[in-house]
Amino acid sequence: MLAPLNSTMIVVALPALLHQFDRSLAWGSWIIISYLVAMATVQPLSGSLGDRMGRRRLMLLGLVAFLAASLLAALAWNIEILLLARTAQAIAGAIAIPNGAALVRAELPVKRQASALGSIGGAVAIAAGLGPTLGGLLTDLAGWRWIFAANVVLILPALALLLRLSDRPVTGPARRFDLLGATLLTTTLVTLVLAVTLLQVPASPRALSAALAVLGLAGGAALLRHIPRSSHPLVSPALFRAPGYAAAVFGVLLTNLAMYTVLLSLPLFLAADAGWNPGATGLLLSGLSLQMVIFSPLGGRLADGRGFRLPAALGASLILLGLLPLLAISTTWGWPMYLGALILIGTGTGLATAPIQASALLAVPAAQAGQASGFYSTMRYLGSIAGSTLMAALLAGEHPALGHVRALYALLCLAAVAAIVVCTQLPGATRASTQPESLA
Repeated sequence: MLAPLNSTMIVVALPALLHQFDRSLAWGSWIIISYLVAMATVQPLSGSLGDRMGRRRLMLLGLVAFLAASLLAALAWNIEILLLARTAQAIAGAIAIPNGAALVRAELPVKRQASALGSIGGAVAIAAGLGPTLGGLLTDLAGWRWIFAANVVLILPALALLLRLSDRPVTGPARRFDLLGATLLTTTLVTLVLAVTLLQVPASPRALSAALAVLGLAGGAALLRHIPRSSHPLVSPALFRAPGYAAAVFGVLLTNLAMYTVLLSLPLFLAADAGWNPGATGLLLSGLSLQMVIFSPLGGRLADGRGFRLPAALGASLILLGLLPLLAISTTWGWPMYLGALILIGTGTGLATAPIQASALLAVPAAQAGQASGFYSTMRYLGSIAGSTLMAALLAGEHPALGHVRALYALLCLAAVAAIVVCTQLPGATRASTQPESLA
Protein backbone atom coordinates (compact mmCIF):
# COMPACT_ATOMS: atom_id res chain seq x y z
CA MET A 1 0.00 0.00 0.00
CA LEU A 2 2.98 2.35 0.46
CA ALA A 3 3.59 3.20 -3.19
CA PRO A 4 0.03 4.15 -4.23
CA LEU A 5 -0.63 5.92 -0.93
CA ASN A 6 2.45 8.11 -1.38
CA SER A 7 1.58 8.70 -5.02
CA THR A 8 -1.85 10.13 -4.18
CA MET A 9 -1.59 11.66 -0.69
CA ILE A 10 0.84 14.32 -1.81
CA VAL A 11 -1.43 15.69 -4.55
CA VAL A 12 -3.70 17.48 -2.08
CA ALA A 13 -0.76 18.61 0.09
CA LEU A 14 1.17 20.27 -2.76
CA PRO A 15 -0.44 23.72 -2.44
CA ALA A 16 0.39 23.88 1.28
CA LEU A 17 4.00 22.79 0.98
CA LEU A 18 4.67 24.97 -2.08
CA HIS A 19 3.23 27.95 -0.19
CA GLN A 20 5.41 27.23 2.84
CA PHE A 21 8.57 27.03 0.74
CA ASP A 22 7.42 29.89 -1.56
CA ARG A 23 8.01 27.89 -4.73
CA SER A 24 6.16 27.67 -8.04
CA LEU A 25 3.90 24.89 -9.32
CA ALA A 26 6.78 23.63 -11.48
CA TRP A 27 8.44 22.34 -8.31
CA GLY A 28 5.24 20.47 -7.50
CA SER A 29 5.40 18.79 -10.90
CA TRP A 30 8.96 17.68 -10.23
CA ILE A 31 8.03 16.23 -6.85
CA ILE A 32 5.44 14.02 -8.57
CA ILE A 33 7.39 13.20 -11.75
CA SER A 34 10.62 12.33 -9.90
CA TYR A 35 8.69 9.70 -7.92
CA LEU A 36 7.21 8.07 -11.04
CA VAL A 37 10.47 8.11 -13.02
CA ALA A 38 12.53 6.68 -10.15
CA MET A 39 9.94 3.94 -9.61
CA ALA A 40 9.99 3.03 -13.29
CA THR A 41 13.77 3.11 -13.64
CA VAL A 42 14.99 1.18 -10.61
CA GLN A 43 12.61 -1.79 -10.56
CA PRO A 44 14.23 -3.95 -13.28
CA LEU A 45 17.62 -3.65 -11.57
CA SER A 46 16.23 -4.33 -8.09
CA GLY A 47 14.28 -7.33 -9.36
CA SER A 48 17.45 -8.77 -10.89
CA LEU A 49 19.35 -8.09 -7.67
CA GLY A 50 16.65 -9.93 -5.73
CA ASP A 51 17.07 -12.98 -7.96
CA ARG A 52 20.77 -12.92 -7.14
CA MET A 53 20.87 -11.82 -3.51
CA GLY A 54 17.50 -12.92 -2.10
CA ARG A 55 14.02 -11.36 -2.41
CA ARG A 56 13.35 -11.13 1.32
CA ARG A 57 16.66 -9.36 1.93
CA LEU A 58 15.99 -6.79 -0.80
CA MET A 59 12.45 -6.18 0.40
CA LEU A 60 13.70 -5.59 3.95
CA LEU A 61 16.28 -3.15 2.59
CA GLY A 62 13.61 -1.33 0.58
CA LEU A 63 11.23 -0.98 3.55
CA VAL A 64 13.94 0.29 5.92
CA ALA A 65 15.12 2.79 3.29
CA PHE A 66 11.51 3.90 2.70
CA LEU A 67 11.15 4.56 6.43
CA ALA A 68 14.34 6.65 6.51
CA ALA A 69 13.34 8.62 3.40
CA SER A 70 9.87 9.28 4.83
CA LEU A 71 11.33 10.67 8.05
CA LEU A 72 13.70 12.88 6.04
CA ALA A 73 10.77 14.18 3.99
CA ALA A 74 8.79 14.92 7.16
CA LEU A 75 11.74 16.95 8.53
CA ALA A 76 12.68 18.62 5.20
CA TRP A 77 13.91 22.18 5.81
CA ASN A 78 13.74 23.24 2.14
CA ILE A 79 12.12 22.01 -1.03
CA GLU A 80 15.38 20.66 -2.46
CA ILE A 81 15.70 18.29 0.51
CA LEU A 82 12.05 17.31 0.10
CA LEU A 83 12.62 16.51 -3.58
CA LEU A 84 15.69 14.43 -2.65
CA ALA A 85 13.73 12.57 0.05
CA ARG A 86 10.80 11.99 -2.30
CA THR A 87 13.12 10.49 -4.93
CA ALA A 88 14.74 8.32 -2.25
CA GLN A 89 11.26 7.11 -1.26
CA ALA A 90 10.63 6.03 -4.84
CA ILE A 91 13.97 4.23 -5.11
CA ALA A 92 13.29 2.40 -1.85
CA GLY A 93 9.80 1.45 -3.01
CA ALA A 94 11.22 0.27 -6.31
CA ILE A 95 13.57 -2.05 -4.41
CA ALA A 96 10.73 -3.56 -2.39
CA ILE A 97 7.86 -3.87 -4.90
CA PRO A 98 9.21 -6.36 -7.49
CA ASN A 99 10.76 -8.52 -4.82
CA GLY A 100 7.45 -8.62 -2.95
CA ALA A 101 5.72 -9.92 -6.07
CA ALA A 102 8.55 -12.40 -6.63
CA LEU A 103 8.00 -13.71 -3.09
CA VAL A 104 4.41 -14.51 -4.06
CA ARG A 105 5.80 -16.49 -7.01
CA ALA A 106 8.24 -18.35 -4.75
CA GLU A 107 6.08 -19.00 -1.69
CA LEU A 108 2.62 -19.93 -3.03
CA PRO A 109 1.29 -22.82 -5.14
CA VAL A 110 0.50 -21.95 -8.75
CA LYS A 111 -3.27 -22.25 -8.27
CA ARG A 112 -3.27 -19.62 -5.51
CA GLN A 113 -1.00 -16.99 -7.00
CA ALA A 114 -3.53 -15.01 -9.03
CA SER A 115 -5.90 -14.88 -6.05
CA ALA A 116 -3.08 -13.61 -3.84
CA LEU A 117 -2.14 -10.96 -6.38
CA GLY A 118 -5.81 -9.99 -6.61
CA SER A 119 -5.91 -9.45 -2.85
CA ILE A 120 -2.79 -7.31 -3.12
CA GLY A 121 -4.48 -5.38 -5.94
CA GLY A 122 -7.44 -4.73 -3.68
CA ALA A 123 -5.14 -3.31 -1.01
CA VAL A 124 -3.45 -1.12 -3.63
CA ALA A 125 -6.86 0.19 -4.71
CA ILE A 126 -7.80 0.96 -1.10
CA ALA A 127 -4.57 2.93 -0.67
CA ALA A 128 -5.00 4.82 -3.94
CA GLY A 129 -8.62 5.63 -3.11
CA LEU A 130 -7.92 6.75 0.46
CA GLY A 131 -4.79 8.71 -0.47
CA PRO A 132 -6.38 12.06 -1.42
CA THR A 133 -8.84 11.98 1.49
CA LEU A 134 -6.23 10.94 4.04
CA GLY A 135 -3.71 13.43 2.67
CA GLY A 136 -6.26 16.23 2.90
CA LEU A 137 -7.21 15.36 6.47
CA LEU A 138 -3.62 15.10 7.67
CA THR A 139 -2.67 18.36 5.96
CA ASP A 140 -5.66 20.24 7.42
CA LEU A 141 -5.36 18.84 10.94
CA ALA A 142 -1.61 18.52 11.48
CA GLY A 143 0.26 19.92 8.47
CA TRP A 144 1.70 18.42 5.28
CA ARG A 145 4.73 16.90 7.03
CA TRP A 146 2.49 14.27 8.62
CA ILE A 147 1.63 12.69 5.25
CA PHE A 148 5.22 11.41 5.26
CA ALA A 149 5.46 10.60 8.98
CA ALA A 150 2.26 8.53 8.70
CA ASN A 151 4.14 5.92 6.65
CA VAL A 152 5.47 4.51 9.92
CA VAL A 153 2.00 3.06 10.56
CA LEU A 154 2.39 0.79 7.50
CA ILE A 155 6.13 0.16 7.46
CA LEU A 156 6.59 -1.21 10.99
CA PRO A 157 3.89 -3.93 10.68
CA ALA A 158 5.19 -4.78 7.19
CA LEU A 159 8.69 -5.30 8.58
CA ALA A 160 7.33 -7.48 11.38
CA LEU A 161 5.43 -9.66 8.89
CA LEU A 162 8.38 -9.92 6.52
CA LEU A 163 10.71 -11.05 9.30
CA ARG A 164 8.45 -14.09 9.81
CA LEU A 165 9.36 -15.43 6.36
CA SER A 166 12.24 -17.84 6.05
CA ASP A 167 15.28 -16.57 4.16
CA ARG A 168 15.28 -19.07 1.31
CA PRO A 169 18.56 -19.68 -0.54
CA VAL A 170 18.80 -18.19 -4.02
CA THR A 171 18.73 -20.93 -6.65
CA GLY A 172 19.31 -18.87 -9.78
CA PRO A 173 22.66 -18.38 -11.49
CA ALA A 174 24.99 -15.62 -10.31
CA ARG A 175 24.57 -12.48 -12.41
CA ARG A 176 26.65 -9.32 -12.58
CA PHE A 177 24.93 -5.97 -12.29
CA ASP A 178 24.01 -4.35 -15.60
CA LEU A 179 25.03 -0.84 -14.58
CA LEU A 180 25.30 0.33 -18.19
CA GLY A 181 21.78 -0.87 -18.94
CA ALA A 182 20.45 0.83 -15.79
CA THR A 183 22.23 4.07 -16.74
CA LEU A 184 20.83 4.02 -20.27
CA LEU A 185 17.31 3.30 -19.03
CA THR A 186 17.52 6.14 -16.50
CA THR A 187 18.88 8.56 -19.11
CA THR A 188 16.15 7.65 -21.57
CA LEU A 189 13.26 8.04 -19.14
CA VAL A 190 14.49 11.19 -17.41
CA THR A 191 15.38 13.11 -20.58
CA LEU A 192 12.17 12.22 -22.44
CA VAL A 193 9.99 13.19 -19.48
CA LEU A 194 12.00 16.40 -19.05
CA ALA A 195 11.60 17.24 -22.73
CA VAL A 196 7.80 16.99 -22.63
CA THR A 197 7.51 18.66 -19.22
CA LEU A 198 9.57 21.70 -20.25
CA LEU A 199 7.28 22.22 -23.25
CA GLN A 200 4.57 23.17 -20.74
CA VAL A 201 6.78 25.86 -19.13
CA PRO A 202 6.26 29.12 -21.07
CA ALA A 203 9.74 30.54 -20.34
CA SER A 204 11.56 27.31 -21.25
CA PRO A 205 13.62 27.37 -24.48
CA ARG A 206 12.17 25.05 -27.10
CA ALA A 207 15.69 24.17 -28.21
CA LEU A 208 16.37 22.67 -24.77
CA SER A 209 13.31 20.42 -25.03
CA ALA A 210 14.39 19.32 -28.50
CA ALA A 211 17.92 18.55 -27.31
CA LEU A 212 16.61 16.51 -24.37
CA ALA A 213 14.27 14.60 -26.68
CA VAL A 214 17.16 13.75 -29.01
CA LEU A 215 19.28 12.64 -26.04
CA GLY A 216 16.42 10.48 -24.76
CA LEU A 217 15.86 8.82 -28.13
CA ALA A 218 19.60 8.22 -28.49
CA GLY A 219 19.67 6.65 -25.01
CA GLY A 220 16.76 4.40 -25.92
CA ALA A 221 18.44 3.31 -29.15
CA ALA A 222 21.66 2.59 -27.27
CA LEU A 223 19.73 0.55 -24.70
CA LEU A 224 18.11 -1.55 -27.44
CA ARG A 225 21.56 -2.22 -28.94
CA HIS A 226 23.08 -3.00 -25.55
CA ILE A 227 20.54 -5.58 -24.33
CA PRO A 228 21.17 -8.34 -26.93
CA ARG A 229 24.94 -7.81 -26.75
CA SER A 230 25.22 -8.02 -22.95
CA SER A 231 25.85 -11.30 -21.16
CA HIS A 232 23.95 -9.98 -18.13
CA PRO A 233 21.31 -7.57 -19.47
CA LEU A 234 19.07 -5.50 -17.23
CA VAL A 235 16.12 -7.20 -18.93
CA SER A 236 16.80 -10.51 -20.64
CA PRO A 237 15.39 -10.70 -24.21
CA ALA A 238 14.44 -14.30 -23.38
CA LEU A 239 11.69 -12.95 -21.11
CA PHE A 240 9.77 -11.89 -24.20
CA ARG A 241 10.01 -15.38 -25.66
CA ALA A 242 8.25 -16.81 -22.60
CA PRO A 243 4.58 -17.50 -23.52
CA GLY A 244 2.36 -14.68 -22.29
CA TYR A 245 5.06 -12.41 -20.84
CA ALA A 246 5.14 -9.83 -23.65
CA ALA A 247 1.33 -9.70 -23.71
CA ALA A 248 1.28 -9.19 -19.93
CA VAL A 249 3.73 -6.28 -19.83
CA PHE A 250 2.07 -4.45 -22.72
CA GLY A 251 -1.33 -5.22 -21.23
CA VAL A 252 -0.46 -3.56 -17.93
CA LEU A 253 1.07 -0.55 -19.72
CA LEU A 254 -2.11 0.05 -21.74
CA THR A 255 -4.65 -0.59 -18.99
CA ASN A 256 -2.75 1.55 -16.48
CA LEU A 257 -2.36 4.32 -19.06
CA ALA A 258 -6.13 4.43 -19.51
CA MET A 259 -7.09 4.20 -15.83
CA TYR A 260 -4.40 6.53 -14.44
CA THR A 261 -5.01 9.23 -17.04
CA VAL A 262 -8.73 9.29 -16.23
CA LEU A 263 -7.87 9.48 -12.52
CA LEU A 264 -5.63 12.52 -13.15
CA SER A 265 -7.56 14.34 -15.87
CA LEU A 266 -11.16 14.14 -14.65
CA PRO A 267 -10.54 16.14 -11.43
CA LEU A 268 -8.74 18.78 -13.50
CA PHE A 269 -11.68 19.08 -15.89
CA LEU A 270 -14.28 19.09 -13.12
CA ALA A 271 -12.47 21.82 -11.16
CA ALA A 272 -11.44 24.07 -14.06
CA ASP A 273 -14.39 23.73 -16.45
CA ALA A 274 -17.33 22.33 -14.47
CA GLY A 275 -16.79 24.17 -11.18
CA TRP A 276 -16.80 21.15 -8.86
CA ASN A 277 -15.27 21.43 -5.40
CA PRO A 278 -12.54 19.00 -4.23
CA GLY A 279 -14.83 17.17 -1.81
CA ALA A 280 -17.41 16.33 -4.48
CA THR A 281 -14.67 15.27 -6.91
CA GLY A 282 -13.02 13.00 -4.34
CA LEU A 283 -16.35 11.36 -3.54
CA LEU A 284 -17.00 10.78 -7.25
CA LEU A 285 -13.59 9.18 -7.80
CA SER A 286 -14.33 6.66 -5.06
CA GLY A 287 -16.62 5.07 -7.65
CA LEU A 288 -13.49 4.00 -9.52
CA SER A 289 -11.32 2.92 -6.58
CA LEU A 290 -14.12 1.07 -4.78
CA GLN A 291 -14.73 -1.16 -7.79
CA MET A 292 -11.04 -2.02 -7.92
CA VAL A 293 -11.15 -3.04 -4.25
CA ILE A 294 -14.04 -5.40 -4.97
CA PHE A 295 -13.07 -6.79 -8.36
CA SER A 296 -9.28 -7.23 -8.02
CA PRO A 297 -9.69 -10.30 -5.76
CA LEU A 298 -12.47 -11.58 -8.04
CA GLY A 299 -10.21 -11.22 -11.08
CA GLY A 300 -7.55 -13.25 -9.28
CA ARG A 301 -9.98 -16.04 -8.40
CA LEU A 302 -11.28 -16.15 -11.98
CA ALA A 303 -7.73 -16.42 -13.27
CA ASP A 304 -6.93 -19.29 -10.91
CA GLY A 305 -10.05 -21.15 -12.02
CA ARG A 306 -10.46 -20.20 -15.68
CA GLY A 307 -7.07 -18.97 -16.87
CA PHE A 308 -5.69 -15.52 -17.52
CA ARG A 309 -7.18 -14.65 -20.90
CA LEU A 310 -10.88 -14.45 -20.05
CA PRO A 311 -10.84 -12.09 -17.01
CA ALA A 312 -8.09 -9.91 -18.51
CA ALA A 313 -9.86 -9.43 -21.86
CA LEU A 314 -13.20 -8.91 -20.09
CA GLY A 315 -11.61 -6.28 -17.85
CA ALA A 316 -10.05 -4.42 -20.79
CA SER A 317 -13.42 -4.49 -22.58
CA LEU A 318 -15.13 -2.91 -19.56
CA ILE A 319 -12.47 -0.19 -19.48
CA LEU A 320 -13.32 0.61 -23.09
CA LEU A 321 -17.06 0.68 -22.33
CA GLY A 322 -16.39 3.12 -19.50
CA LEU A 323 -14.29 5.39 -21.70
CA LEU A 324 -16.75 5.58 -24.60
CA PRO A 325 -19.25 7.91 -22.85
CA LEU A 326 -16.39 10.31 -22.04
CA LEU A 327 -16.01 11.01 -25.75
CA ALA A 328 -19.08 13.23 -25.34
CA ILE A 329 -18.09 14.70 -21.95
CA SER A 330 -19.76 18.01 -21.20
CA THR A 331 -19.76 20.66 -18.48
CA THR A 332 -23.54 20.14 -18.18
CA TRP A 333 -23.28 16.51 -17.09
CA GLY A 334 -24.60 15.47 -13.69
CA TRP A 335 -22.79 13.06 -11.41
CA PRO A 336 -24.59 9.89 -12.65
CA MET A 337 -22.95 10.19 -16.08
CA TYR A 338 -19.46 10.39 -14.59
CA LEU A 339 -20.15 7.74 -11.97
CA GLY A 340 -21.37 5.18 -14.52
CA ALA A 341 -18.19 5.60 -16.57
CA LEU A 342 -15.94 5.37 -13.50
CA ILE A 343 -17.68 2.25 -12.21
CA LEU A 344 -17.06 0.47 -15.52
CA ILE A 345 -13.41 1.60 -15.67
CA GLY A 346 -12.77 0.59 -12.04
CA THR A 347 -14.48 -2.77 -12.49
CA GLY A 348 -12.50 -3.49 -15.66
CA THR A 349 -9.18 -2.47 -14.11
CA GLY A 350 -9.88 -4.65 -11.08
CA LEU A 351 -10.74 -7.71 -13.17
CA ALA A 352 -7.71 -7.35 -15.44
CA THR A 353 -4.93 -6.50 -12.99
CA ALA A 354 -4.34 -9.81 -11.19
CA PRO A 355 -4.61 -12.06 -14.28
CA ILE A 356 -2.16 -9.89 -16.20
CA GLN A 357 0.37 -9.80 -13.35
CA ALA A 358 0.06 -13.50 -12.58
CA SER A 359 0.58 -14.29 -16.27
CA ALA A 360 3.84 -12.31 -16.23
CA LEU A 361 5.16 -14.02 -13.11
CA LEU A 362 4.18 -17.57 -14.07
CA ALA A 363 5.57 -17.20 -17.61
CA VAL A 364 9.15 -17.42 -16.32
CA PRO A 365 11.06 -19.80 -14.06
CA ALA A 366 10.97 -18.94 -10.36
CA ALA A 367 14.68 -18.05 -10.43
CA GLN A 368 13.92 -15.10 -12.77
CA ALA A 369 10.75 -13.95 -11.02
CA GLY A 370 12.40 -10.82 -9.61
CA GLN A 371 13.66 -9.66 -13.00
CA ALA A 372 10.29 -10.42 -14.61
CA SER A 373 8.40 -8.60 -11.83
CA GLY A 374 10.75 -5.61 -12.00
CA PHE A 375 10.25 -5.02 -15.70
CA TYR A 376 6.50 -5.64 -15.36
CA SER A 377 6.31 -2.91 -12.70
CA THR A 378 8.38 -0.60 -14.88
CA MET A 379 5.92 -1.01 -17.73
CA ARG A 380 3.05 -0.22 -15.36
CA TYR A 381 4.75 3.01 -14.30
CA LEU A 382 5.57 3.82 -17.91
CA GLY A 383 1.83 3.71 -18.55
CA SER A 384 1.36 6.28 -15.75
CA ILE A 385 4.17 8.47 -17.10
CA ALA A 386 2.83 8.28 -20.65
CA GLY A 387 -0.67 9.19 -19.44
CA SER A 388 0.62 12.11 -17.36
CA THR A 389 2.67 13.39 -20.30
CA LEU A 390 -0.23 13.01 -22.75
CA MET A 391 -2.54 14.86 -20.38
CA ALA A 392 -0.05 17.69 -19.90
CA ALA A 393 0.33 18.07 -23.66
CA LEU A 394 -3.41 18.19 -24.42
CA LEU A 395 -4.80 19.94 -21.34
CA ALA A 396 -2.38 22.85 -21.03
CA GLY A 397 -3.73 26.13 -19.70
CA GLU A 398 -5.98 27.18 -16.84
CA HIS A 399 -9.18 26.12 -18.64
CA PRO A 400 -8.54 23.27 -21.13
CA ALA A 401 -10.69 23.35 -24.26
CA LEU A 402 -13.53 20.84 -24.25
CA GLY A 403 -12.38 19.52 -27.62
CA HIS A 404 -8.94 18.75 -26.18
CA VAL A 405 -10.50 16.88 -23.26
CA ARG A 406 -12.54 14.76 -25.66
CA ALA A 407 -9.45 14.16 -27.82
CA LEU A 408 -7.61 12.87 -24.76
CA TYR A 409 -10.37 10.34 -24.06
CA ALA A 410 -10.44 9.33 -27.71
CA LEU A 411 -6.75 8.41 -27.44
CA LEU A 412 -7.47 6.48 -24.25
CA CYS A 413 -10.19 4.54 -26.11
CA LEU A 414 -7.56 3.52 -28.67
CA ALA A 415 -5.30 2.38 -25.82
CA ALA A 416 -8.17 0.30 -24.40
CA VAL A 417 -8.81 -1.32 -27.79
CA ALA A 418 -5.12 -2.21 -28.00
CA ALA A 419 -5.31 -3.62 -24.46
CA ILE A 420 -8.19 -5.91 -25.46
CA VAL A 421 -6.18 -7.25 -28.39
CA VAL A 422 -3.10 -7.78 -26.22
CA CYS A 423 -5.06 -9.54 -23.45
CA THR A 424 -6.45 -12.07 -25.93
CA GLN A 425 -2.83 -13.23 -26.37
CA LEU A 426 -2.50 -14.25 -22.72
CA PRO A 427 -2.51 -17.97 -21.91
CA GLY A 428 -5.94 -19.49 -21.53
CA ALA A 429 -4.86 -21.83 -18.72
CA THR A 430 -3.16 -21.10 -15.39
CA ARG A 431 0.19 -22.85 -15.38
CA ALA A 432 3.74 -22.19 -14.27
CA SER A 433 6.66 -21.97 -16.67
CA THR A 434 8.13 -25.28 -17.72
CA GLN A 435 11.24 -23.63 -19.18
CA PRO A 436 14.71 -24.29 -17.80
CA GLU A 437 15.58 -22.39 -14.62
CA SER A 438 17.69 -19.80 -16.43
CA LEU A 439 16.33 -17.58 -19.18
CA ALA A 440 19.56 -15.64 -19.47
